[in-house]
Formats: sequence, C-alpha cells, structure tokens
Amino acid sequence: MESEGETGAKPVKSIGGQVCQICSDNVGKTVDGEPFVACDVCGFPVCRPCYEYERKDGNQSCPQCKTRYKRLKGSPAILGDREEDGDADDVLVI
Repeated sequence: MESEGETGAKPVKSIGGQVCQICSDNVGKTVDGEPFVACDVCGFPVCRPCYEYERKDGNQSCPQCKTRYKRLKGSPAILGDREEDGDADDVLVI
C-alpha cells in the first residue's frame, strides 16, 4: 500500500526519454540529436522505426490525432509526399 506522497514506480518518460506508444521502445533522437517528434500537431510519442513503417506501409498518419505524417529530415520520400521541405534533390522511393 502506498503512503501519502508516494506514487510508486515513475513513468519511464520521466526517467530519461519518451516511450513509443506502438512498440514500447525508446523514442530516441533525430539525425540532429534533438528529441524525435513524429507528429508536430499532437506530439504523440512514436519512435523513428514505427514512424517510418507507418509512413511507408501503414496509414501514413498519427495514431492519436490522425494528422498525415510530414516527411522528416533523414526519412526517405514516399508516394504522396509534397515538396514541403524543399528537398528537390531527393529521389522518390516507390
């Protein structure tokens, strides 16, 4: 039984990073070393491998808010990507 002021185990994200809500792995960092954020609308914690899978083989949108995922730096282009980030030199991967 917990005494007053004791909350039990701390959530993993308060210990050292967020946990992917799809596979339970660590969300990790971007290619620039910043915390990885797949959805810029709601910030739902998803790791890069799950983000890449959802973009390529899944429904291409955030599991929480259903906003279509934008292409992030370091991610391959997929069919349906708009030139949002100006990477015109990239080759479309089909």
